Amino acid sequence: MAIIGHSSPEAHYPSNADVGSTITQRGFKITTRKLPILKAAPIEQMTSDLGIAPPEMIFGDNSVSIEHIASGWLINFNTFDALNKVDKTGASMLQVAHSKEWQSTRQEKHQGITEVVKPFDWSYTTDYMGSLSLGNRSFTPTSSPIPLELLKRPDPILFFDEVMLYEDEMADNGITMLSCKVRVMPARLLLLCRFFMRLDNVLFRLRDTRLYIDFSTCQVIREYVAKEEDYEAIRLKLAESREDALAQMRDPNRLSELLPVRRAQYAFLRPFSQSPQLLVTHPAETLPVSKAVRQISPTIPANPSASTTQGLRPQTAQQSPTRKLAQEFRKRAPETTETYVAYGVSEALVKECAKQADYSIPQAKEKGVEIPKTQNGEDLGVGLGWWYEEMGLTPTFNTWAQITFLHMYLLTVRIRCFPAAHAPTWNQHMINHFSYLAEERMVTVHNIQARMVRNKYLKDLFVQWRGLTAGYDEGLVKGDAVLAAAVWRNACKADENVDLQKLAMAVAYIRSVLSALDTMDDSAVATGDVVFGSPGSEAALVKQRSKMMDMEFTSENQASVAL
Repeated sequence: MAIIGHSSPEAHYPSNADVGSTITQRGFKITTRKLPILKAAPIEQMTSDLGIAPPEMIFGDNSVSIEHIASGWLINFNTFDALNKVDKTGASMLQVAHSKEWQSTRQEKHQGITEVVKPFDWSYTTDYMGSLSLGNRSFTPTSSPIPLELLKRPDPILFFDEVMLYEDEMADNGITMLSCKVRVMPARLLLLCRFFMRLDNVLFRLRDTRLYIDFSTCQVIREYVAKEEDYEAIRLKLAESREDALAQMRDPNRLSELLPVRRAQYAFLRPFSQSPQLLVTHPAETLPVSKAVRQISPTIPANPSASTTQGLRPQTAQQSPTRKLAQEFRKRAPETTETYVAYGVSEALVKECAKQADYSIPQAKEKGVEIPKTQNGEDLGVGLGWWYEEMGLTPTFNTWAQITFLHMYLLTVRIRCFPAAHAPTWNQHMINHFSYLAEERMVTVHNIQARMVRNKYLKDLFVQWRGLTAGYDEGLVKGDAVLAAAVWRNACKADENVDLQKLAMAVAYIRSVLSALDTMDDSAVATGDVVFGSPGSEAALVKQRSKMMDMEFTSENQASVAL
């Protein structure tokens, strides 16, 4: 078998800004690096070196590498080498009407970077299987596939990451993307480098490269599988199963089950010589726990004050054996488990935040029925719960986002108290999970199919998140009046007719939740079993007459209020 991409993993456009995330497990070093989309200058250089127009979104500094420390063997998955495997002759280019449209848009978009768009495979299909460092031993063909049964075991996951290499929307006619996922368990590793393409009304295509490593035997197996099928054939299969065809057509995992295999090949490496000093059993192997951290309930003090229990619903006052085991797991391997723990638990936390102002649009499920709009042109839905029924907010996507942001902010304030090395990871995962939920809602509820439009909305939401975070921070420091103004601007959209008593209840609710979170230790918050209450529970407190109301209005009293 030919050796794929004998190039150095640092040969093209490396970034020194971030060394990435690394885990060393029984003699193998696994590193992932995720950085923003390339800027103009690196794109121009990459375009010149590749000789083809680049995809819309190029993550040229991203990579995944696996190294056997003792022997120096290294395989790397990077953007440049993957794009360098794209057909540049045009012989395999999809001959459909959309290709000319795509070329014309690309020529205009990259004007000044490349003068002429040469014929090439505009779907960016690649059979990329990774890049081996120069001088490394190569793979040998075999008929033995990856042992899937071993991968189905409920082993604890020590490290997980997903890295995007490139993506393109094919002039809004579909999507083509290449990404890598890596999962590290105590005894083995699995990497999936997946190329996925959907050309609407034409074709589905998958190119999967899997790399399996058994740490105990140093066995390395590489599997390459190419799948492809006509668009209409897959649509009919999904229609027969009565599934949501549009949603399933965006799911590469579901499509992988339907697409027929066109080509498959397997290869292996001769086992490495084992170095005893490197074969150190990870402490986590002695703990047969799968996702234990997500199963724990937070500990609430036995006699919390009324002001600290209304915003959050306490789960249990006893520490379960599962929680003790999970705490020991994180204590023994904090660096290797934190990313995975944060990824899973932050997802549960964000979903809890998103439930607080959930809504639906019944008309969206009916064909030919017009969706009602607000005066501002937003899709109008139906929502239940305090924020809609008592506060009187309008059930729209923007309202849902703002209330979700509010609850995410409350968690963010508590997460800031995590160890400095961990807090940024948690915050980033929470933002990522919100983006996933928001984009899913745009597609399934509001039928926004154009990815470029969704990306624009997501960027706007991120800007709003940055702004409201600063506003709420200011309110926590300067007092309830400033905090109420921040809630009014963001959640209430600066509505002059807002019910001030309800607004006061929302402010009291924020203080109550923050107080309750403050009583929980880090390990309790990190379980994901936080359940929010309702601002309505603060009604009695808000109706109490403030002592300040009976004080004479003087400059001295004003100063005491400010303090």
